[in-house]
Amino acid sequence: MKAVLDLKISRIVKETSRVIRIELVSQNGSTLPLYQAGAHVELKLPNGLMRQYSLCRLPTTGMSYEIAVLKDPNSRGGSMLLHQMKVGDRLQASYPQNHFLLKNPRKTAILLGAGIGITPLIPMAQMLAKTGVDFALHYSAKSPASAAFYDQLNKSEFADKVHWHFSDANSRLNIESLLKSLVSHPDLYVCGPRQYIEEIMNCAKVFGWPEERLHKEFFTGAKSPLIDQTPREMFQVKLASSGQMIDVPPGVSITEALEMNGIDIPISCEEGWCGTCMTRVIDGVPDHRDTFLSPQEHTQNSLIMPCCSRSRSDVLVLDI
Repeated sequence: MKAVLDLKISRIVKETSRVIRIELVSQNGSTLPLYQAGAHVELKLPNGLMRQYSLCRLPTTGMSYEIAVLKDPNSRGGSMLLHQMKVGDRLQASYPQNHFLLKNPRKTAILLGAGIGITPLIPMAQMLAKTGVDFALHYSAKSPASAAFYDQLNKSEFADKVHWHFSDANSRLNIESLLKSLVSHPDLYVCGPRQYIEEIMNCAKVFGWPEERLHKEFFTGAKSPLIDQTPREMFQVKLASSGQMIDVPPGVSITEALEMNGIDIPISCEEGWCGTCMTRVIDGVPDHRDTFLSPQEHTQNSLIMPCCSRSRSDVLVLDI
């Protein structure tokens, strides 16, 4: 992170047995930078890990941020560590960033979230409700007890816009039926696990949705193909700024190879879904394995996510 915010935990609310909501305030009591719906912050955890969390409410007083954290026993330490923290504990965070922006808060939109993927959609719903535009929020979860923000959403000013879909109650979202009914093809904002997002996106394309009206954010680590599952021969990365050549052997990511040579670039998810490490390609053909760039951007081959993507060329020249 370049510019950082020095924060401390001011409140912890247990949303479900696995989800906590954490309120963060400035350590010196100052106001915090404002942000738009869909934004996130990148937290630097005490163990050095960098993790991104969506801001789950619109800014009101500018004095605090809220994030929600799902306890994942399979995580590499981020969620488990945050679940162990206490009120008063200190953290550093990036300024709010937004790769999941609500394009037009005065235009009809359909928000679809699954599990903890509901978090960036809540401020979107709050913004749409403020503008008075027609919208719907579809929330898929296992049960009411496992649905974070269940009480808050049912008591919200837009409670009539919230549609619940619980797998335990055999009321799963019928994606095909929903999209078929939306003949005007409004903007879709989708956040959740990879399978959930892909099913909605694929169905929307079948029904003729324009690409520019499809917006997604993977909320669990979207499983990009792992490097060691598809071994490739060594290739080289050339740094445009210095001409330095760096070997990238099988099983080692580009960012890892750079780090081993003393070159650090910003990284976060290390799986190709957050966009933090995005780098310009000057020459060569990337082997794209991310889920952040669009299909069109993959075809253009002008950008790469070096945390997960490889090379189809012997030498890949990067703007580093």
